[in-house]
Amino acid sequence: MKINISSYIIVSAGLLCLMAAPAPAQNLPGAVPQVSPVEAAGGIRETDTPADSAEFTKNERDYAQTDPSYFTLNKDSIKLTLLEVTEEPDMNYVRLQEDPMKPIDGILVTIDKIINIASKVWNIIQQNAPVVNIETKYATAYPYGITSASQLAQWSRPKSYTYGFYAENLYGSVMIDCKYKFSYSYNGAYKGKGKFLTGVAVIPTSVKAGWGYRFYMSAAVPDSTIVNAGTDKDPVAAMQMKLSWKMATVLKEVDGTSVYYVQGNGYFEEIASPWKKGPAVESVNSAAPLLDTDNIF
Repeated sequence: MKINISSYIIVSAGLLCLMAAPAPAQNLPGAVPQVSPVEAAGGIRETDTPADSAEFTKNERDYAQTDPSYFTLNKDSIKLTLLEVTEEPDMNYVRLQEDPMKPIDGILVTIDKIINIASKVWNIIQQNAPVVNIETKYATAYPYGITSASQLAQWSRPKSYTYGFYAENLYGSVMIDCKYKFSYSYNGAYKGKGKFLTGVAVIPTSVKAGWGYRFYMSAAVPDSTIVNAGTDKDPVAAMQMKLSWKMATVLKEVDGTSVYYVQGNGYFEEIASPWKKGPAVESVNSAAPLLDTDNIF
């Protein structure tokens, strides 16, 4: 019988490297490289926890010597499940950090050059809990020159894809139980042209970790993956987000990544993860950058 372990939050930390400076995205020529999503996402990796790691207490280290099975994850038990797809009633799932009062008159807007003016890389879960002010962390895909979602019109109601992430130890006890939403607003238009994105975010809704376990999650949206999947005159913004996670005990660290692709017309796809067996969007040219592991960062 599987036993659920109650949540126990433990202090730990993790930082991501800084991204390169933003650059306007261009149309991508050619077909999507024939790269396995497992390779693109990196698969599930397991390594020994450094002996000098400061993350764990003496009590945890001592207990691990007497019961290593409790502190060892069963890699075959790790799973990511799509639970539901819904519409949000409004954009209150994020707090846009933009200047809606800035006048657009006199600003040169280049509609076919698409950029992200918000977050590029950010932590989502630390200390087995959502980071402070996670609702202010999101990405955008706007025409060059636009400084606020309010300068665009025709936004559709936001979409949310809710996922459940689970992992067990060798006893079959659930050690990590996390639920999160991938949400975004789409169909934004500039003077009736284009389909753009805002509020592209990952919002944890529930995080539980067993005693002695650490769980981290982070996101990255490289500028190279912000592209135009439409035409110069009527662009469709497209974006890829790399979602990385790590679970750690005093004995082992296990990590992996998934890659999500979203377009300004509302299209969404998980294009790479340790559990996918083949390319999901071979016909979508703008999905190339994160399928090419040499160009992710």
